[in-house]
Amino acid sequence: MYRMRMVIVVLAAGLLLAALSASASASAGLAGFQYQREVAIQENAGETLRDYQVLVELSGSDFPEEAQADGDDIRFADADGVNLGYWVEEFDAGSRRAKMWVAVPLIPANGEVGVTMWYGNPGAESESDGEAVFEFFDDFDTNTLSNYDINLDTVPASGWKPPVDPTYDPTNRRININNGDNIETTISPKNTDFLNVYAEAIFHLDGAYPEGGTGKISIRWQDANNWYQGGKSGARYSKTGGGGGACSYITPTIYKIFAGNDACLAAPASNSYINLGTEHKIGFGVAGNTLKLFLNDDLILQTTDGSITSPGRIVFSGMQYRGWIDNIRVRQYSASEPTVTLTPPAPATHTALSITKSPSLNSIRQFSETVITLSIKNSGTTDVTDIEITDRVHPSFDLTSGDFPNPKRYDLIQPGETRDLQYTISAKESGTFTLDPATVTYADADGNIQETESESHVLRVVPSTSGSTAGASHHPSSISTASVHLHGEKTDVVMGEDILLKLSAVNKITKPTMTLQVILIPPSGMSVTSADFVDSGAGLYTSTYVIEPGVGRDIEVGIRSNQVGDFVVNGEVIYYFGDDKENAEEHLLSLPITVRASPTPKHTPTPTPTPEPSPGFGSAFAVAGLLFVALLFKRRGVD
Repeated sequence: MYRMRMVIVVLAAGLLLAALSASASASAGLAGFQYQREVAIQENAGETLRDYQVLVELSGSDFPEEAQADGDDIRFADADGVNLGYWVEEFDAGSRRAKMWVAVPLIPANGEVGVTMWYGNPGAESESDGEAVFEFFDDFDTNTLSNYDINLDTVPASGWKPPVDPTYDPTNRRININNGDNIETTISPKNTDFLNVYAEAIFHLDGAYPEGGTGKISIRWQDANNWYQGGKSGARYSKTGGGGGACSYITPTIYKIFAGNDACLAAPASNSYINLGTEHKIGFGVAGNTLKLFLNDDLILQTTDGSITSPGRIVFSGMQYRGWIDNIRVRQYSASEPTVTLTPPAPATHTALSITKSPSLNSIRQFSETVITLSIKNSGTTDVTDIEITDRVHPSFDLTSGDFPNPKRYDLIQPGETRDLQYTISAKESGTFTLDPATVTYADADGNIQETESESHVLRVVPSTSGSTAGASHHPSSISTASVHLHGEKTDVVMGEDILLKLSAVNKITKPTMTLQVILIPPSGMSVTSADFVDSGAGLYTSTYVIEPGVGRDIEVGIRSNQVGDFVVNGEVIYYFGDDKENAEEHLLSLPITVRASPTPKHTPTPTPTPEPSPGFGSAFAVAGLLFVALLFKRRGVD
C-alpha cells in the first residue's frame, strides 16, 4: 500500500491551536510503557523543516534491550505528547540494530526540537506505518500499479521482441519488469511534484540483453527535456553496449537532460557494476543544487548543479531491464540533514490525572434526586499540581446540595491519591438526558497545563403523576408518611471523633411486604468504621432488606472524620411493596455534618459511643466517606 501526503503550510495560528488541543505532554507518558529516551534533533541547513522524516538509528549500547524483540512496542511523541507517525525499517534484537523513521512536525531553522521514544510494553502491538511517514510509500503488499503512470519507450526494429507491461507478482509482492528488446520501462507515482526530495527503491537485475540493464531514478522530471537522473548498471552492461548519449554506458553516474541536451555531472574513475541476481537499493537525492547518489545506503557520488530549479515528478525506470522493483519510498530531503542525538535510557515517568463522573442512579422519577460523584485520581508516577475541576448542571435539573465544582481547586494530588466530590441534582422534567462531561485541568511534572474530560452519562427521568415534590426529600420531617428515618446523634464534631448514624425503617402493618434498598455515598474526608452495608462498588455502599408488615429494622453506620470541613452525608432509598416494582419510589436525604479542628468554645462535645462492628463488614470498606439516606414514600391506599 502507499500513501500520498499533501504538504500543508501551517500558519502560526494553526500551530497554536494544535498545541492547545494536545491532550497530554510527553512527560505525561504513555500508560504501560516502562522506558523512555529523549531524542534531540538539530537542523543543520538553515531551513525550517515541516513534517520532515527523521532517521533514528540505534546500535550497541543504544539499542533498547527492554523493548519487544521485534520492536512492536516502539512509540514516538512530540513535546506536547502527541503521538507521531513512525515506520520501523529494521529492528534486530540479535544484532542490536534498529532503524526507525519518524515524521517530525516542525524543526526550526538552525534550531533543535525534542521527541520522546517510549518502549518496554510487553502487551503493545506495532503501530509502524510507512504511509503515515513518507511523502510516498509503496511496499507492494497489494497491487498498486494503478497509482502509477507507466510508459514503455519502444524502438521498432526488425526481429526485436515486443515490450511487456510491468506486472504485479502477488507471491513475492513486487513489480516485475521485462523490456523485451526495447529501451526502457518507467513507472511514476501519479499527481506528485517535488523539489527537494530523496527517492529510493530496491532493484533486482536478472540480466540478459545484452548483459544486465540499468536501474535509474529521475528527480525533478519536468518534461522529456529537463530532469536529473542517477543510476547504476548490471554486470558487463557497458562493455557490450554501443552508441548512445554522453552518459549511456557509464556506471554509476549522475547526469541530466537540460534543454534537450544530456550531460554527465558525476562519474567514477572507472565503471563498476551491480552483480546480477542480487538485490540493490538505489537512492537519489536532490536538495537545492546538491545531488547525491547512494547504493545500499552508502554515498557513492555527489555533485552540484543549478540548472533545473522547478519541482518535478519522480520516475523509477529500468533500461533494457529484466528483473523487478520493490519498496519504493519518497521523502523530503535537505542538503545537510538533521543530526539526531539520544539521551541514555531512563525509567518512564508518567503524569496521568483521570476524572470519572457517575450518577448514583441512572433512572429516577421526575422531581426526585440523584447524587453525582466526581472522582479525580492520579494514576501516574509524578505529582500533579494546580488542579481545577469544573462541571455543568444540565438545564433540565436543579442543583440542590453538595460540593459542586464551579470550579473546585486543589494545589496538589500525589501519585495514587484520589479526590471525590459529590453534589445532588433534582429532575425538573421527564425525558432522557445526557449529562455533560466534567473537566479537570492540571500542571504535569514539567509545568505544562493539561486537560482531560470524563465520559458523559445518560440519565432517564420517568414522569411523576403526583406533581412536584422538589425538595421534599431533603429533610425527613418533610415526608409525613415516612417509614424510614436518618439521624445523626451528633452533627458537629471534632476531627477524628466517631459519628453514629442510625436508620430506622418500619413497614406499617397496613402495607404489604416492603422491599427496601439503601445506597450509601461516602464523601471524601470521612471513613466508614462499621456498617450493615455489605456490598460496595464504584465508591458506593448498598444493602437490600425485606421487611414484613408491622416489622421494623434499625440500621447503624459508624463513620469517622479525617478532615476539617463541612460535609454532606447523602444516601438513596428505593423501595416497593409486594411485587409492584414498576411503581417503586426513589428518594434521597442529605445530612450536613460539620467537622472542626478543635471543640468550639460555646460547648463541650459529648462523646459519641463507637458501635460494635456489624457482622459482614470488613476492613476493606474503610473508604473515605459515608453517607446514607432515608426515604420515604407517599400515601398509597390505607395509611
